[in-house]
Amino acid sequence: MRKLVILCLAVGLALASSGQWIGRSENPHYTIPDPQPGVFPFTPTLFNDAADTLKYDDNTAANAWAQNVEGGGWGIKFISPGDNVTLAGALINFYAGWPTPGGTLASVRVYADDGVNGAPGTELFAVDSVTIVMGDWNYVPISVPIVASNFYIFYKQVGAYPDCPGMSIDVSNNAPSHRKWAMDAGGGFSEDATRGDWLIRAVLDWTPQNVNASAVWFATNMPKDTLPNINFQIRATIKNMGTDTLPIGTPVRLHITGPNSYQYGDTALTTAKLARGSTAQMNFSPAWHIPNQPGAYHIEVWTEAAGEQWPANDTITYDLSCAKWVEYFSEAAMHWLTWAGPERATQFDPADFSVPYPVGLSRVRADFYLHASYPWPDSSFQFKIYADDGTELLYTSETLEAIPGTPGAFKAYDLDSMLIFPSGTFYVAVDPVSAGGQPANCGDDTIDGHSFVGTSGGWSPWGMGEFFISASVQGNVGIEEGFEPGINSPSLQITNYPNPVTDQVTLKWQVPNRMPLSVNLYDATGRMMRSLYTANDKARVGTLTVDTKAMAAGIYLVRLETAKGSATRKLVIDR
Repeated sequence: MRKLVILCLAVGLALASSGQWIGRSENPHYTIPDPQPGVFPFTPTLFNDAADTLKYDDNTAANAWAQNVEGGGWGIKFISPGDNVTLAGALINFYAGWPTPGGTLASVRVYADDGVNGAPGTELFAVDSVTIVMGDWNYVPISVPIVASNFYIFYKQVGAYPDCPGMSIDVSNNAPSHRKWAMDAGGGFSEDATRGDWLIRAVLDWTPQNVNASAVWFATNMPKDTLPNINFQIRATIKNMGTDTLPIGTPVRLHITGPNSYQYGDTALTTAKLARGSTAQMNFSPAWHIPNQPGAYHIEVWTEAAGEQWPANDTITYDLSCAKWVEYFSEAAMHWLTWAGPERATQFDPADFSVPYPVGLSRVRADFYLHASYPWPDSSFQFKIYADDGTELLYTSETLEAIPGTPGAFKAYDLDSMLIFPSGTFYVAVDPVSAGGQPANCGDDTIDGHSFVGTSGGWSPWGMGEFFISASVQGNVGIEEGFEPGINSPSLQITNYPNPVTDQVTLKWQVPNRMPLSVNLYDATGRMMRSLYTANDKARVGTLTVDTKAMAAGIYLVRLETAKGSATRKLVIDR
């Protein structure tokens, strides 16, 4: 049986002025071997494909989870198809045979989404003791009005592991971002980073509009992280929630934004009529080619039905982290939480990951955890990057806010320009604003000697494991990519050959000294269309790949602009 960790107070240690660590107790996780469709009986037709049921799971319970303390649980956020619906009930699936001895009682909660930034807020319904059948879908009558709100359904655990049911989850991430949540025993909520979608469904009693086309979930198994410069197939499922049949040719749009003002768009058209309650999988083709630019990409898919009467459920979104992460910790071996300080740092050696020099660092991230017994006085912190000697400060981020909640909710940050290391190592540190050292970082129990506490020039090894700090790096960048030591003015190149281009273009530039710069796109008349890249004075060279699929054919100008001069190149788009 595999296990993952939820951190609870088990052991408290103090280390002089360096901070404290809290040991773990475990959150058991059972993986069902070789799951097959039909292991769990399908729900009645009314609860399976009808427009009155909202769901994200694939109907196959592939894993099971249970918390080690009573009172915690998991939930799903649902988007209401109207401004006044009745939540008739919930369908919840529990795994048969695990844990042992298990349990037959569950608690269910319903919340409005009127909390901070749409989090669970007002409690709309509560039942403390429901007798359930393990290994099947369980219908829980609710019958509460949902007025002008989206809503959450939570399963709340009755009994502690192993004297409780195991919550079923599938293996794919099909739910849009911000739909899957966790509840701790103290009643706190956080977004859940677990792989898969909870088998929780909402059953509605409502009067549909005539025209209500909804994008409901991603048919692609969406990863938490992916790599730059690959092809990524995006598929989405839409559903006709209205009474009128959706005609052939109903548009479904795709729009993606990313670093350096990146934008990409595509449209797919339905190829069959969709009656009420029917679904269709939309495959966007060709596959999206992710630029060779690490960062956060925001994906939106929405329907554009003629005469749409409820736009609130038209759109689904997904936040995709794109980076080649290097890290020393083992996410499956989470063991510690610490607010040692004043800073916590990981020393990275690119050679450990076979990354060739010069190495470019463009993105960093860290995992934080808010323990119910140790509230944070302040969630603010900064990322700091130090040179090989651990003393020279190369970069300080803006003040950021840590993400409280379950392990796996990494906070990522994009540097405003790439740092280039011709050789050696570098440190990535978390520097809390609070003098108490919180927010608290996560750590594992694998001691490899890469994690430190302290500050610039005064680092001490952290002998408990490795911090959950990651760096996104690229090899063979910077001075080996066309750097000319004697350059006296800005230089800009379009590397594609031939030019005209069709799908994407790669730009490379160099400036004589570290200085603020921008790369902008203009049309043939000299009108600025958009900013492609801006940076402060952190680097003398740079590379940027721009997706041009959505650009009309024609002549454009790409211009590198600095206070010390500029450089312009002609870009021709061909179709």
